[in-house]
Amino acid sequence: MSLFTRRAQVQELQRQAEAMKLELERYREVQELLVKDILTLQEAQSKYVGNEYKDYETAVVAISDKYNCRSDWGSLFTGIIVDLRAVFVLGEGVKVVHNTKTKAEAERELEWVNDFFEWNDLDAEASQEMAKEAEIEGKVALSLVYEDEPWRSWPGMVSARYISWLSKRYKVETDPRDYLYYKRLTWVEEGTTNTLEEDEFVYKKFGGRLNNPNEAQPKIMRCLTVIDRLDRALRDLREINHLFASPTPDFEVDDVKQIDGLISKLRDVNWRIGKLLVHTGRFQMKGPDMAGVANLIQEIELLIKIISGTTGIPIHFLGLLDLLRNRATGDNTRELVIAATAKERITWKGAFQELVTKAIRMFNENAYRQKSRDARLDPEKIRIEIPLITQEHWERIEKVLIPAAAAGIVSNEYVASQIPGVDLEAEAERQKATNDEATRRAMAEVEAEMGRTGGGH
Repeated sequence: MSLFTRRAQVQELQRQAEAMKLELERYREVQELLVKDILTLQEAQSKYVGNEYKDYETAVVAISDKYNCRSDWGSLFTGIIVDLRAVFVLGEGVKVVHNTKTKAEAERELEWVNDFFEWNDLDAEASQEMAKEAEIEGKVALSLVYEDEPWRSWPGMVSARYISWLSKRYKVETDPRDYLYYKRLTWVEEGTTNTLEEDEFVYKKFGGRLNNPNEAQPKIMRCLTVIDRLDRALRDLREINHLFASPTPDFEVDDVKQIDGLISKLRDVNWRIGKLLVHTGRFQMKGPDMAGVANLIQEIELLIKIISGTTGIPIHFLGLLDLLRNRATGDNTRELVIAATAKERITWKGAFQELVTKAIRMFNENAYRQKSRDARLDPEKIRIEIPLITQEHWERIEKVLIPAAAAGIVSNEYVASQIPGVDLEAEAERQKATNDEATRRAMAEVEAEMGRTGGGH
């Protein structure tokens, strides 16, 4: 074998080895691509989840952005749900009543609490605004500060100010043996740690677990992903309507050669919908796939029903007026929202009760420190109520309590106590004054009659 032949064989072996090396590298790249594709597929599948808002902070920021119309999706329905739930939760507002046998025994405390509410605007829009914030953040925190400034007949007043978690990122410390004993509230602002002790703040949470005081998932957080999908489904429907708002002509000719001729004829006659058209082949108007549109509409209705069931907001408040076909349906939806906001009303009642109690104690410690115990205000004489006035309540008064009072089963006073806004003691005083005036007039008429007939002699 010649040297040239051996050299050729060596070169061929080197070429084959190089080819095998390249083939191995190609196989390795294919394997890596397969692994990446599988991982990518798994990651893509993990993105399609039923809940995209698993973290409390992320969810609250998203709710706030949606409420303030800064989010791409879900702003409309988030705003509706937050505002309506806040209205339903507080109902007719906060009512301060005496917790004593007679109103006179708690007259000073009632006067102070009413002035305290007016000072802090709690008898107006402030309460509603705080209820709205609680629907966004799932919790509420209020700070108490004594203001050494005369107000009405008082030497000073206590200010109650809302603390936003989104702004402060505050943390609540509890007693290790009692999750509901909130001992301290702290937050860091501009490098400085701010601390409020238990007598200086009120904190209530409306969601989350009992053993985690700092996370209080808002009710709307449970269906935030559904709200986004509803917004996207409405956008899909809008896109379909936009694409097929005008019917699309569809011409079918016998062969390809006729296409240019037909296009030329249509261009020459400047054809528009409504003009007569004569041509070879078949013609029809194309529209959207109605089955697909129907499925999309069914998806929208289903999503709204899920949101309604989760938040308690009646479906007709979310746009499905056609589902409110009769009075029975309307009554059922009222019961739904009342039941869905019952827990929040109880929590708010406790919040205002604690607020009033701590505010009175702070006032006593600052304004009445030198006064005797009897001269101080007593928070035990005050009770907070949040009246819930519904159609069912009025029907119960009309159809049950009034007939029962007429039959002597219950007293008229009890029936009057069930009418919202009625002050029984004030009403009793008015009735007494009316009766006294009627008696006085009757006596005057009798005396005048006796004077005319000489009966007085």
